[in-house]
Amino acid sequence: MTSPERLGAPPGLCGLCVHARSNTTRRGSTFLRCGRAATDERFAKYPTLPVFSCPGFEPR
Repeated sequence: MTSPERLGAPPGLCGLCVHARSNTTRRGSTFLRCGRAATDERFAKYPTLPVFSCPGFEPR
């Protein structure tokens, strides 16, 4: 998982979730993407960090 320094904020639950994927742009910005958002519209594709509660959270 991407370090919190690269994200600009602590990831919260996303840092421990199996559905989180890091996405780094060509300009060097890094974001966490929620894999659940692809199949369930209740989840934000790029959640606002830190995430403290999430119904889709599954630990790694």
